[in-house]
Amino acid sequence: MKRGERGAGLLVVVLLIVTVAAFAVVVAARQSGGDLQGTNAAADSSEALLLAETGVERAVKRFSSGTPCLALGESITDLSTLGVTGRSITVSVGPNSTQDFGGAPLPASQCRIEVAAQVTASRVTRRLQAIIDVGAATTYTFNAPAGPGAPSGWTGGAYDYTGGPDPAGASPLTCTRAAYVVRARTGGSTGSSAGTTAASFSVGLPATILVNFDYRIIQVGNSGSTACNSAAGGGACPGAADITSPGGLHGEICMTLRDTVGTTYDSTMYGVATSAAIPQTVAPAACTPTTQQTPTPAVYTPCSTQYNLSGASVVPAQGTVRFVIGGTGSLSFNQVGFNLHIPGGGQAKEMWVDNIAFQAGGGVATTRHWRDCSAATCPAV
Repeated sequence: MKRGERGAGLLVVVLLIVTVAAFAVVVAARQSGGDLQGTNAAADSSEALLLAETGVERAVKRFSSGTPCLALGESITDLSTLGVTGRSITVSVGPNSTQDFGGAPLPASQCRIEVAAQVTASRVTRRLQAIIDVGAATTYTFNAPAGPGAPSGWTGGAYDYTGGPDPAGASPLTCTRAAYVVRARTGGSTGSSAGTTAASFSVGLPATILVNFDYRIIQVGNSGSTACNSAAGGGACPGAADITSPGGLHGEICMTLRDTVGTTYDSTMYGVATSAAIPQTVAPAACTPTTQQTPTPAVYTPCSTQYNLSGASVVPAQGTVRFVIGGTGSLSFNQVGFNLHIPGGGQAKEMWVDNIAFQAGGGVATTRHWRDCSAATCPAV
């Protein structure tokens, strides 16, 4: 080998080693970048899951404080009070929120919600569904004894012994007794019906007591007689309209409570917006409720017809009112009651209420079931 060519082979080897090393560095950098991106995505996914769980907990608290199932929906984009920015939580409810994951009806004390949480920058989203429960309610009905007459245990009120759907949410329904009120003359005076029964339950203060019920209001033909108007106590509901009320004054529904020292409490008012027009009349002078007649056509068959609807509502939903009671300590009650009222003016009407469920709030709600929508199918709420 010539003197000038000495070391050339070594240089080739060195260049090869440098090239291989540089390539290894590039590959390692790319691998490291991919690992870092994967780590960031996993971290964002975990954070979004925790935020979604926080959204479920918030909905549970609101539900236990008296917010109705179908009013739990909200979008929270400002989490700065938690020291968090660039994140959002969305709680969704809808026409299927009163059904479980398989489509079966839920008890009035339960609600199915969907919560989506997102990390805005990466757009990583986690979605959960949960069935939340405010606990077993005490339900009051009017079924005993069967047949005509007033229900046992109730004082005052007017009743239709074949007007109510029972049990609540069941199929088929059994037509049993319901609280009832009629204003049978078009443009006539008011109709009212108020009844009470013994109760025994206590709540911690401050308390929100939620009351759900089945209701129906029907426009009927003019009887021509004011003698048919119900005048079984009560009167206009004194409380303000509840946030769940469709609005309007075709009919008013409210509840009462009495504590063990004799203090009475009025609930908010459920105002039914509109009533279904039925081509029937209330026959004087007995003023028999229309459901006890044999209408032609059979517009009241089955007895559940037109229940839990107000006007053009496409989602049947129970009515809701609430008591909001301040103070501290505990409070015990010995009486509950209903107050039904049809204002004067307009078309003659009948109204029924049944399955009145008193639910004391105050932080007793729980999450009964939940589902991660990334791991299992979540049906629409």
